[in-house]
Amino acid sequence: MKKSVKILALAACAACTFTLSACGGCGGCAGATTYTITTSPNWLIRGGSADELDASSYLLASKEVATYSISSSGGANDSYSAEYSKDGSYTATLYAEEYDWNSPSIPQSLRVENKTGYVYVYETVLEQPGAFVMGGERHEFINKVTTKSCFLSAGNSLRPVYSLQDVECTTPNSLQPASLETSFVVMDGRYETFYSYDGVSAQTTYSAVITYPDSVSEISGAYTPSVATEYTLFDAASLPVALRSMTQSGTHVFDVYVPVNGLSARYQAAWGSASAITDDGWADVISVLDAATDSGYLIAGLNEDGERAYSVTPVTVSLVSAMTGPSSTYYFASVTDPDLNACRALPVRIDEVVPFNLGTITYTLNGISLIGK
Repeated sequence: MKKSVKILALAACAACTFTLSACGGCGGCAGATTYTITTSPNWLIRGGSADELDASSYLLASKEVATYSISSSGGANDSYSAEYSKDGSYTATLYAEEYDWNSPSIPQSLRVENKTGYVYVYETVLEQPGAFVMGGERHEFINKVTTKSCFLSAGNSLRPVYSLQDVECTTPNSLQPASLETSFVVMDGRYETFYSYDGVSAQTTYSAVITYPDSVSEISGAYTPSVATEYTLFDAASLPVALRSMTQSGTHVFDVYVPVNGLSARYQAAWGSASAITDDGWADVISVLDAATDSGYLIAGLNEDGERAYSVTPVTVSLVSAMTGPSSTYYFASVTDPDLNACRALPVRIDEVVPFNLGTITYTLNGISLIGK
């Protein structure tokens, strides 16, 4: 039970906004025909599947910074409710840097002498006030989560190199708690992972204090899992970028290493159909895309009415298991032409289902810019 709670504690407020279900196990996926995924640098105007990360990459000198507003809707739980404030914020930053495989910060057993290379770096910061409400009682909290992940180029399947997750969060504990005090669990933890150069092993060090309804657990230690897999592997903290790199059709199956659990799990991303967005429900996103087009970061042509036209493609991410748990749905700017990827496959909205029928948290793009380092 406590292992499941640890997963949920990270999941419900993960800065990667990817709900990692507490259900475990890896299984087959109907319709899956390949083990590996072709990843492309869809954050570039001109993409392709070649190794795109080299000394000429603009992301070595600049950072793409995306900011998101947060809203929520109530769920069907009749026992208690979760409220998430509109004052919350979420920021995702993508850039590149040189990585030294012999750095003193890397565990000795994973170091490689005279080996350096370029990696992408993806950082997220989430600060989310909220409250659990039961009857006339409220428990207020502020979830704060930061992540950093490093991974290789899309030409190298975004293979993970490093990740860090700092988590301070309060998360729902059960479907029908007996009291407000038993409705939530509090986690304050740090998980740092280094991957081997060949990508087949990893080392995670962790320390956390988890406050359960009836006890406090202080844990620390290290995991040394084998992450070798026939499937493409991503770290949980880099998953939004991994989804961004995928072909926006069909269903893709992959493995995700979850540092908070020290294990990998199998997930699938089921892509829907692209659709044009209009002012009806998308006005704020359209305004952001227009501003980015005006600044020159995006390119948008005109439709037959002389207006800029944008489309998005949804993808639902879920565990491959008989018990899938809650899923998240991302909406990416559609890639209609990989050779002229006008909107850089930007993630423009994320709908994250809160466990135990407590509703949905929605992250909506409210700013995108390229800034110098």
